Amino acid sequence: MLTLPAKTVYVDPAIYDRPNCRARLERVLPHIRCDDVRPYDASAREAVRQIPDRRHGKDNFGDDAVLVFSAWDPDRAPFFQFFRDGADSGQNHGGVCQSAVELNLVFGCAFRCAYCGFGRCVRFSLDVERFVDELEGAFAKHPAQTLWKFSNMTDLPAFEPELDVIAPVIRRFAREPRRYVMLFTKSDNVDFLLGLEHGGRTIISWSVTCDSASRLVDRRTASMAERIEAMRKTRAAGYITRARLSPIIPVRDWRREYRELLERMFAAAPPDVVTLELLGWFDYADLVEMIPADLLDPELLSEAQSAADSLRGVNYGPFTERAHVEIYRYCIETVKRMSPRTPVAVCHGTAGVWSVLGELMGTTPGHYVCNCGPTSAPGDAIYDGAAEAR
Repeated sequence: MLTLPAKTVYVDPAIYDRPNCRARLERVLPHIRCDDVRPYDASAREAVRQIPDRRHGKDNFGDDAVLVFSAWDPDRAPFFQFFRDGADSGQNHGGVCQSAVELNLVFGCAFRCAYCGFGRCVRFSLDVERFVDELEGAFAKHPAQTLWKFSNMTDLPAFEPELDVIAPVIRRFAREPRRYVMLFTKSDNVDFLLGLEHGGRTIISWSVTCDSASRLVDRRTASMAERIEAMRKTRAAGYITRARLSPIIPVRDWRREYRELLERMFAAAPPDVVTLELLGWFDYADLVEMIPADLLDPELLSEAQSAADSLRGVNYGPFTERAHVEIYRYCIETVKRMSPRTPVAVCHGTAGVWSVLGELMGTTPGHYVCNCGPTSAPGDAIYDGAAEAR
């Protein structure tokens, strides 16, 4: 696992009464650089609640994270099985999304991507065995869901194999006749996955971006080339590999950079699905505070500046809908030239984006395969139709 610098580490005393939790803690602690370790008591819980949210790029956030270890954190219990309301998510962003239940055990990230706020507090719930036992109830409650996204609130491979969260879940899903678990990562720490008995029931979705963005914006993460090599390794080990160009960062010469990304990825590890989402969820003022202006395409940046007032508070901003269409069209056409049958979808695509690009993608807002839709996996008619065509 990565070495984690921290300002303070809180440990729930209940961990020491559970051998499975204590073993995880003892494996992880040697990889944490911190001299201030305290019990996770009532005062600590209040201190953690006071930690403010702030995107890392605004203050070059570095090494003063707070880490919390609990056996089973009651403050996080509603999020262990989190229902993502597609209608609500779509309305918030102004686009289309699908409802599904997401699974989470860790909240907060080891990486420091400039546009993200995860990482100032990382909470680990260590009773993985209890979590796995409760999956049966989740499956019974949501029988139609075949794809289960695991850990949207973190990047789990960065903590493995010492944390030992991923392997028990993969082994559980390996016994499922029709369900799939999906890991979501931009890490290249995948060697621990290669020998696991996954039964073909694990999808690994990489958040991939162009070379410049992976090095200059996605801090501490694997580079573009390292992510593609990790995709190749896991695909060779029998995992289903998926690509999510997210966020697409419109750097200078973005067409060349994203063409090279797609060329290298399809040559090394062709994904089963490609999804696209342009950098967003904040205003123009946030953009220029987090990412150096000279890194971005000057025309798109100027357009975003001109539209700043009209897009203030619009979650698909800071880039205009016209910019979304231009960038998505280029990426879709590039994928189609390389692999005509590979499904491509826009994540949180607005009605305007779908009206222009739906025919090019060959899908509609009510009928598409995407990165983490509840049925975007083998066995679904749309997915299988695309797979047969390939």
